[in-house]
Amino acid sequence: MKRPETDLHLHLDGSLSIDVVRLLAAQIGYDFEGQDIKDSVSVGENCESLVDYLKCFDLPGQLLQTEEALTLACEDLTRRLADQGLIYSEIRFAPQLHMRKGLSKEKVLEAVIKGMNKGMEGTALKAGLLLCAMVNGSDKENEETFELASSYLGKGVAGVDIAGPEGLVPMAHFEPLFRRAGQKNIPFTIHAGECGDCENIIKAVSYGAKRIGHGCAAIQSQSCMDLLKKEKITLEMCVISNLQTKAVPSIEKHPLKAFYDWGIPVTYNTDNMTVSDTTLEKEAELIQKYMGFTEADLRQMNRYALEAAFIEAEEKEKIIAFFDNNTYNV
Repeated sequence: MKRPETDLHLHLDGSLSIDVVRLLAAQIGYDFEGQDIKDSVSVGENCESLVDYLKCFDLPGQLLQTEEALTLACEDLTRRLADQGLIYSEIRFAPQLHMRKGLSKEKVLEAVIKGMNKGMEGTALKAGLLLCAMVNGSDKENEETFELASSYLGKGVAGVDIAGPEGLVPMAHFEPLFRRAGQKNIPFTIHAGECGDCENIIKAVSYGAKRIGHGCAAIQSQSCMDLLKKEKITLEMCVISNLQTKAVPSIEKHPLKAFYDWGIPVTYNTDNMTVSDTTLEKEAELIQKYMGFTEADLRQMNRYALEAAFIEAEEKEKIIAFFDNNTYNV
C-alpha cells in the first residue's frame, strides 16, 4: 500500500488546479493573451529568486475574490489531497488578500472553511487552516488576521503563520504579534530562513514558534541546528520550491538530510503544488533518489509531521494510531 502522508506546508493560492484556474478565469473574463494557462500559474525553469517565484500568485489573487471562488478552490484542493492518499494537511492562506471585491475577512474565512469541509466529506483526510499575516502587510491587517484566527480556532482554523518576502521587514518587527498569539494559545509557525539568514530562525524560536517554514538557513550555524534539535522545533521543508527560489543552490546542497541525520524533526511538504508543479509523492521520490532517504525515513518524517500538527491532542492521537496501523512494515 501507499504510505499515508501529511503536508504541513501548503498554500491555497499556490495550489489551484488548472481546471479551477480555467473556470474562474473565464468567470472574470481574464485574457491569457495566448499564454498557456499552466505557464501563468507555474514558475517554470527560469525562476531567479523568491520575489520572482511570488509573481505566480498574481493571477490566483485576482481569481479568489468571491465566496464561491474561495469555496470551490478549497474544496477542489482538499479533494485532490484526499485522492493522493493524504491523511492530514494544513492549508494556509492570508484572508486579507481576498477582500478586493468587498468581502470581509470573516466571509473569506467562512467560504474557505466551507470548501475544506466539503472536500473532506467521505474521505480519510483531516485538514485545518493556517491564517497568514503578511511580511508586506500593515500591522493593523496582521493583527486582525490573528484575532480572526483566535475566534475560529478549533472551528476550521488550526493556527497562524507569517508569509511573504522574507527580509523585506526585519523579523524583530513581528515579535509583539507572535507574543500576543502565544498569550492567546494560538499555535503558530513562522516562515524563516528561506531566503534570509539563520538569525531569523533563532528569533522565531525565541518568540515561541514550535515549527519553522523552510528553515534552510539553519545549515549556516551549528548553534542554530543545536537549538532546533534541543527544542524539538519541526522544520517544514519544501525541496522543489527551495530549488526554484534559490534558497539552496542545488539538490546536492539541500540541508534536509543533514538536518534529519542531526536529529532535527524535519518534514517534507509541497509548499505550492501548482506554482512548483509538484505533489507530495513527487517530493518523496526526489529525496529518495538524490538524498538516500529510505522508506523508513519517509515514515519517520510523516510521523514527525503528525506529532507537530496543530490539532487537539485527542484527535492527534487518533490520526497517529491510524498512521501507525496503515504504514509499511519497515
